Amino acid sequence: MKDLQFFLRLFKPYSGWLAGGILLALLTALAAIALLTLSGWFISASAIAGLIAIDGNTLAFNFMLPAAQIRALAITRTLGRYGERVVTHEATFRVLAGIRSWFFQQLIPLVPGRLSAMRSGDLLSRMTADIDALDALYLRLLAPAAVAAVGIIFVSIFLAFYAPAVSLVNALMLVIASVWTPWIFNRLGRGGAEEIVILAANFRIRQLDLIQGLADLIANRAYGRFSGFLGQFSDLMINVQRQNNRLSAVSSAFTLLLSQLTLLIALVLAALAFNEGQLSGPDAALVVFCVIAAFELVMPLPQAMQMLGKTQKAARRIRQVSEMPPAVAKPDRPLTLPTRYDLQLDGVSFSYSEQQGRVLDNISLAIPQGGKIAIVGPSGSGKTSLLQLIMRYYDPEQGSVLMAGQNIAQFDADEMISCFGVLSQRSQLFAATIKENLLLAKPDATAAELNAAVKAAGLENFIAYLPEGLETWVGESGVKVSGGEARRIALARLYLKNAPILILDEPTEGLDSDTERDVFKALADFASDKTVIMVTHRGAGLGLVDVVYRMGQGCLVLINN
Repeated sequence: MKDLQFFLRLFKPYSGWLAGGILLALLTALAAIALLTLSGWFISASAIAGLIAIDGNTLAFNFMLPAAQIRALAITRTLGRYGERVVTHEATFRVLAGIRSWFFQQLIPLVPGRLSAMRSGDLLSRMTADIDALDALYLRLLAPAAVAAVGIIFVSIFLAFYAPAVSLVNALMLVIASVWTPWIFNRLGRGGAEEIVILAANFRIRQLDLIQGLADLIANRAYGRFSGFLGQFSDLMINVQRQNNRLSAVSSAFTLLLSQLTLLIALVLAALAFNEGQLSGPDAALVVFCVIAAFELVMPLPQAMQMLGKTQKAARRIRQVSEMPPAVAKPDRPLTLPTRYDLQLDGVSFSYSEQQGRVLDNISLAIPQGGKIAIVGPSGSGKTSLLQLIMRYYDPEQGSVLMAGQNIAQFDADEMISCFGVLSQRSQLFAATIKENLLLAKPDATAAELNAAVKAAGLENFIAYLPEGLETWVGESGVKVSGGEARRIALARLYLKNAPILILDEPTEGLDSDTERDVFKALADFASDKTVIMVTHRGAGLGLVDVVYRMGQGCLVLINN
């Protein structure tokens, strides 16, 4: 329950909405019980009042008051049900939105150091399905449990005025139905409820893999195998869900059995009280109908508790990510960013895990402000890892990375990243317009600044050709533009940010020779007064730099100066 208690603390900002939903649900439940109870009494009293006494006189009976009360209760129940649905769902949506916002805030320090080790499908499942599963915490558990607890007290007190024995029996059976029965079915259904969360997460991971690799799967005639494997997962999920549904049916049937048994006992006790003159005929009907209505308070609880394991497992999966320690720690008292950007690596060694060998081994490197270097070497030699240490995505195991003579660990990471402009082969384009993709670098950029960046990146003719210009939609991951134009958009974004240090990670990988030449020409003009650190496994673009190093087996060797 610790996982659920943790998220209950996140509910506090919305306590007004949550309490309002519970109060409306309680009002609706009590109105429904009172409506059925009063209706039973009214029908019985009306029937008796219609009888002619032995002396030929009829009994006096006020039809108007109870009839008006029944109408008022019916209206109250209807309006209360509508209001309860609106308020409880609004409260739930607000809570889930707050949890998502909180979860994204927890993810930011984990990028990319920790999240790079997670599968994207699993992370997506935690951000969507697992957070959605937390809606049951309020809608199916807290609110119904609170309504049941208060409602049982009200009903028991009310029945005690008419038939104490019936009140005691009814209270006992309601407690069994609301506490013991849910506890039993929670124990029985916990394993299946938790398993369905894991199976659903794995199913989404494989779905995403299938969609992302669809073209390659079809090309290699492997689609059938992958889709068959996905079908097996689906069948397994259906079987587990079928078992959970059986338990739900049994829990509902058992609760219904308890209600019918309670009704039978109440009928017997009410009849005995009537024979002894302790209850009138209409009052006996009132007691019986109240018992019937009272079990509506507890009917949802066994099923909700059976699926509590699902909610707990989802909450645990979310916490596992949110409590992951970031790859880099924030300084207690961060230093102000320097006005100079001289970089120095002093005896830096690094590995991603203890099981792997060192990716970088005792690297020392000095890059003065305005210096331009390239690091060449085969894929997997540690070039990108070196860039990530410079931008402090990770901290080195040994040695230090300095900026203007200060260890970069002493700067605020969010502020320090403003010093770096990054262009790589994986520069992300979002499903938005060209303009919106550019404004990521500088949200307050003017039209003149946007036009200057477009022109500098060589996008002017391309934008002019488009009917919608900068408002053109680029599609998911830039699918509606060519690879070369996508790289130019990323280059224009680099211009807009105008950072003093440029990080170029295989910036022209996958481009044709003409586009590659144009990109490097644009970079040469833009980077004339900036620090440039480029990594590549090719010889293209080396004319942009002054010094070239070779990376191999985690070591850095100077090639030319």
